[in-house]
Amino acid sequence: MKKTIAKTAAFIMAAMMASAAMPLSIYAVPGGGTTSSSSDVGLQTALTTVKKRVTIPEELDEFEYDTSESYKTKTYNFTWHNKNDPTKGIEVSVVGEIITYYNCYDYNKNSSNAGFAKLTNDQITAKAEEYVYRLDPSFKDKVKFEIGNLGINNDRVTVNFTRYENNVRVSRNGGSVTIDKNTGELYSFSADWWDNATFDSPKTAKTEKEIEEAYKSLCRLTPYYKISTDYTTNEKTVRIVYEPDFCEEIDAFTGKKSTIWEDMDKAEGRRYYSNYDAVAEVAEDAAADTAAGADYDGISFTESEMKKIEIDKSLITPEKAFEQLKNDKIAALTDDYEIKSYYLSSDEGLPSDDPMPLAAEDTDSAKKEEKEPEYYLSITFGVKSSLKEKFTGYQNVSVEINAKTGKVESLSKYNKSGDLPKLDVTKAKAISDNVAKTYGKDIISAYKSNRDNTAPVSTWGDKNQYYETSREFNYNRYVHGIPVFGDNIYVTVDSEGTVTSYRYNHTEDVSFPSSDILTPEEAFDKLYTQQKFELYYDGWITKDGKVKTYLIYKMDGFHLNAKSGKLCNWNGTDMTEIIDTRKIKYTDIKDIPQEKAILELQRHGAMLSEDKKFRPNENIEREEFIGLLNSALNGYYSYAIAVNPGYEEVLVMEDVAEGSETEKATSKYITRTEAAVIFTSNCGFGNYTELKGIFKTPFSDVKSSDENIGAIAIAYAKGFLKGEDGKFNGSRNITRAEAAQIIYDYIVNNQDNTK
Repeated sequence: MKKTIAKTAAFIMAAMMASAAMPLSIYAVPGGGTTSSSSDVGLQTALTTVKKRVTIPEELDEFEYDTSESYKTKTYNFTWHNKNDPTKGIEVSVVGEIITYYNCYDYNKNSSNAGFAKLTNDQITAKAEEYVYRLDPSFKDKVKFEIGNLGINNDRVTVNFTRYENNVRVSRNGGSVTIDKNTGELYSFSADWWDNATFDSPKTAKTEKEIEEAYKSLCRLTPYYKISTDYTTNEKTVRIVYEPDFCEEIDAFTGKKSTIWEDMDKAEGRRYYSNYDAVAEVAEDAAADTAAGADYDGISFTESEMKKIEIDKSLITPEKAFEQLKNDKIAALTDDYEIKSYYLSSDEGLPSDDPMPLAAEDTDSAKKEEKEPEYYLSITFGVKSSLKEKFTGYQNVSVEINAKTGKVESLSKYNKSGDLPKLDVTKAKAISDNVAKTYGKDIISAYKSNRDNTAPVSTWGDKNQYYETSREFNYNRYVHGIPVFGDNIYVTVDSEGTVTSYRYNHTEDVSFPSSDILTPEEAFDKLYTQQKFELYYDGWITKDGKVKTYLIYKMDGFHLNAKSGKLCNWNGTDMTEIIDTRKIKYTDIKDIPQEKAILELQRHGAMLSEDKKFRPNENIEREEFIGLLNSALNGYYSYAIAVNPGYEEVLVMEDVAEGSETEKATSKYITRTEAAVIFTSNCGFGNYTELKGIFKTPFSDVKSSDENIGAIAIAYAKGFLKGEDGKFNGSRNITRAEAAQIIYDYIVNNQDNTK
């Protein structure tokens, strides 16, 4: 259908063009409180909330909107732009009284201006706080801020904020603010927030020590032989690794496995908002809004906004559409269904369906015949929960109608129950065992049937109306009584006895170490010295739009070397620690001439050292210099790798600049001449350095015949390398502190200082 294609294409194009990424989903949940519920909020009320907090410039005189509702929570998406200049505008999403998204875009603005931020970190954070509390005053004193990406190659910085209640982090609550790093101007804002949710006090929660003991009874550690292959030599190494079988949530008050997700399933709740299977009883907008007028709650509306308010009241509601579709023989909806969710949109501002552009002489008549925008209502219906067990038809139906005329634009039915009977586990396993013995006769003696193979048939849903109709049976390989990870035979059998799949993996020519390992008790004690539990709130959304919260302890997933008890990678190799160098406090750079340069580069994510010793007077190695230059000029953040003792790691440098001096270099340290060559190559001047007879330098020790005079002259002209008493001293090595100063000087000398 033309209109649907046009709408989809325009949405994708708008998302690609936006100067800040739109959020994928909105979690703000007004749960009642002193205001009306979110589904009762009408367009005029939502618009009033936004205009009290967001200033809309007068030149943005065109107003558009769409709205959707899921789990009794209605979202309004507003856009303001100029009719004659759609390249600039403001986008806002609001749920109840929570603004969840703000984006001020200007497609003509260049955001890639390189340079250091003129605002300090404290000023950046203060600006972010100011914007967050202006857009959502109820967030005040409930969030903690942290600077996210602050780079050199664009004019923006993102500040992330996280919600805390009772000094405990709230999962999936928070957001980010993007501002200009030089002026503090607001570009975008997004937030996920559970409004009016309640949080139990952690005062009576169990201590971490108590949770450690509880975890030992909840989690079983199973040792596995892990086989890793060196693909350069094809040699295989085998290590024994402890794997946990429980990394789920623990109730902070009882120390038992949390029932958070079982409770959600039983109550037919949702962790995230979506248009799938979301119960929504849609309220009339007209009942929520007062009579249309030029003034509402002290807020005045533009002509464009008032026009949309009036149109909104004239559109077909989801309830009226439901009644219409009950009389439609094709849709064939009945009272067995209920509305699950809906989405209202329009084709205003979208590409025309007419492929022929208007001739110049036709523009006046076209203006006279300009059509009003079409509005489309997309509704998802589902069979009522109480009827699902006996219902034999399609359980879900999606319909799109013209919200003005009621014309059906699209229809989809899905999720009809299958025809396979319930699985008989005993019969299916017997078939699977025979397949494994027949196809795997050469190896089956080393394999054992997985305990899950004989688990009772799985059922789920209200009153167990759904059941397992096929199963994949798993057989594990064992050596010295320890299973071999990844060596398995898999056979899938359906409830009619058909073998639907067979596959296996069996590693040959490997030597397995002895099975003397730490006991699980010893392994747990080792674990607790290296990794801690996190205490936080999590929750889910009920069918009536409220939030049920839980106080949770959780241990992140892990692997333990079963012989040493050290945290390790999945295959038993030593772990490497990724360190954000922006947070390191260097102890050996105070009051040195290059201190400012080092700290400013570090603040923007470009740095060398992974420990508190910067070692400023040591010569910088070639790979270090190239990495620092790339991270500063090409926007790659500098994350150092801290290697555990006894573990060697080979660093592979990609996209390393090539130059005659670099290629010939034999020392691992870098000279000033090499720095000039690498700089000109990395910064796009490489072709110019080959030009002959056009370069001069102010350095007495650089001859016109020097093969690198072009690189040296360009590096000097761009402020990258300065002389020393009239000499270049190209053969002298550069120290780590000098390297930071060189790159800092180049950025300062070439950044845009007009802001």
